[in-house]
Order: sequence, then C-alpha cells, then structure tokens
Amino acid sequence: MSMQSLRLKLAALLMSVWLVACGGGSSAAPPVGGITVVPGDGQVTVTWTPVAGVDYWLFYAPAASISLTDLSKVPNHVDIINVTSPYVVSGLVNGVTYAFAVNGRIDGGPGGPGTPSVAVVPRLAGTVWTSVAAGGVLGSADLRGIAFGSASDSSLRYVAVGVGGAIYQGLDGLNWSRTSSVPAVDLNAVMYTLNQFIAVGAGGAIITSTDLESWTAVSANTTQRLNAVTSNGVLAVAVGDAGTVQTSTDGKTWTAASAVPTQANLYGVNYAATGRWLAVGAGGVMLTSTDGQTWTAVSSGSTANLRAVAVQISTATNYVAVGDGGVVLTSSDGATWAGQVLSPAANLQKLVANYSQLVVVGSGGAVFTSANGSTWTPQVSNTTADLWGLVNAQGQYVAVGKGGSSIYAR
Repeated sequence: MSMQSLRLKLAALLMSVWLVACGGGSSAAPPVGGITVVPGDGQVTVTWTPVAGVDYWLFYAPAASISLTDLSKVPNHVDIINVTSPYVVSGLVNGVTYAFAVNGRIDGGPGGPGTPSVAVVPRLAGTVWTSVAAGGVLGSADLRGIAFGSASDSSLRYVAVGVGGAIYQGLDGLNWSRTSSVPAVDLNAVMYTLNQFIAVGAGGAIITSTDLESWTAVSANTTQRLNAVTSNGVLAVAVGDAGTVQTSTDGKTWTAASAVPTQANLYGVNYAATGRWLAVGAGGVMLTSTDGQTWTAVSSGSTANLRAVAVQISTATNYVAVGDGGVVLTSSDGATWAGQVLSPAANLQKLVANYSQLVVVGSGGAVFTSANGSTWTPQVSNTTADLWGLVNAQGQYVAVGKGGSSIYAR
C-alpha cells in the first residue's frame, strides 16, 4: 500500500470517528432577530427566539464587540454551551462593558454563524423600576413585608405577607402563588432565619414555616402588635408596640428582653455586623443593644416616627434610619446622629443596605437610592401606591405595598 493511500484511509477513519463523536450533526442559522441583552446588577439577561432541535452556545467577553471567527484572540472571553432563552449571566462587574453573541448547532455539529454582538454595561439595580398592577398576581390585600430564603425543598423563594393573613410565595419575585393554610391575622413583617421563615403581626402573632405552605403559630408571650423582625443568624429579635422586644434562638420559644427603656411603639429593628442591634420607633425613639436583651436609649435628634434602620458596611460603617416626612438620620458609630429631609417628602417605610448602596421605599410610591446615606436620588417607581416591604435578592429589588402593589428593579 502506498503512503498516499495510507494517508487517505487514515483521514477517512478520522473523519468517521469525528462524525460519530459529533452525532453527524450540522451547523444552524443564528437566532432570527439576533439577541436582546438586558443589563442588571452584576448580571445580564440574554434572550432570543429559539428553534426546536437547535442547541445554542453563548459567548461573551469584556469588550465593546466580539466576532466568533476570532474570539480566541479576545482576552477573558467565556463560552457557555447548551443554553436556553432567557439565560442569566451573573458574576459580572458593574460599570464594565461586555459584548455577547449566540450561535447554534444541530446534533452536536459545528457552530453556525453567530448573531451580531450586543454590548451592555451592568449597573446597580434600583434605578429602573417596573410596576406590577395592584390586585393582580399579589391579590388586593395590603402587603406589609417581603423576604427571601431557602424552603425545605432547597428552592430559593420570595415570600410576601400582609393584612388578613395574606401570604404569597414565588421563585423570581414576579410570579406568585397564594398560601391558603394561614391564620387570618394581620402580618407586618417576615424574614428567613434559623432555617425557617418567621412572620410577625397583630396581637403578638408569630407564625413560622419551612415549606411556605404550612404555617405554625407559636407563642410570642405578648399581645402587643409586632412590627418588625431581624436576626444575626443565632438570635431572632422582634419589636412592636409599647416598647415590646421579644427574642428567640429557635423561632419557636420567645421571651421578653430583660431591659427596654421605653414604652414607645417600635417600628424597625436591625443587626449590624459590628455586633450592634438597633431599634427605632415613634417620636424619634432609638435603642441599641450588644446582646439583644439589654437595650439603651440613644438620642436620635429627631421627633419623627422612625420606621426602619439599616447598616451599610463598605469603606466605612454607615448607620442609617428613616421615617415619616422624609427624615433620614445617619451615624458613623450608631451613637451620634445627623439628620436631613429628602425631597419630595414622603413617609419612608423600609430601608435596605448593601455594600454598594442604600434603597428606601415609602408612601406614594416613593423610592430613593444613595451610595452613602448622605446624598439621595429620587427614582421613578412607576407606582403611586404606598410601599411597605422591600428585599434585595438575586440581583434585584422587589417592593410590595398597598392593595397588592409590587414593583421590581434589576
């Protein structure tokens, strides 16, 4: 056998092996209409019109544009195989431009021509809000609180609670289903901690659940209305009217704090990673504690009803409290506070802080954002409903309020 014949047979053999490995597939045309890329907070959502039987691959890189013919030359490019629309790409850096493209293949064949690349810049959530109509997927009851956590089936879920025992759950914060087996009691707040969801409300009501379907009432050892609940991971603290502070290490057994120097209604409570608990309430009352049991009054310098408090730990520790009339108080140590009034003025109800920013919601659909608690920017919320609950999870903010109103920002 000649060397040329041997080479031809070897080439044919290699080709047959390649066809078997690839399933004898072929390339596919790019998605009709290309791709749409919507930026979010540290992520983007890529959508396209898929065709049955086609496998799609997604490519992206930190660049103004990419071409799949020479992608190997682009530094830090990423290839993701067998994606479906819509596809969320997370772990991106806000403020950096990324370019995205998609191509298709059939039965493991070679990739076809790619879509034109689309470049976007991920940015902090909280500036672009979309409204969900009142009385829609979240019913018509006033919703007072919202939380995010892990259900007993290990799925991550949002839960919203409100008047008359209204409880809704959902996977994405936009699509919801109502839970029916809930005591008919007004619920004011909810959170996930101690491996369960804990909701608190009128008449000292505390109910818990691990699956968000079956809720169990537990004794709070008080008949005062409970308005807020927080935790440091090992201790849960609920606060309410007439200076009520209740604590629990398991969510089932609750006891009154040993020393609370006020009879004022308490509306908000939070825990800082610095080891400080803070509670705020009517007439500018402010309390701090190092153990959740013994509380000390602190002068807030305000007489406004304070509704929420949060702590932002970034380049420096920043304590922030908000309340009626647009009042915002800030402190670097949790002891000495300075105040301002936001415009347009609104009753500020719920505050969420993370490393990059603070977001607050309130009456009339008010939404404000701030990088440091000192300078605030009003945002267009696309609702006029009063907002009482706010959560930051999965790269988005979700707020709930009057008449089942809900807005979200990615």
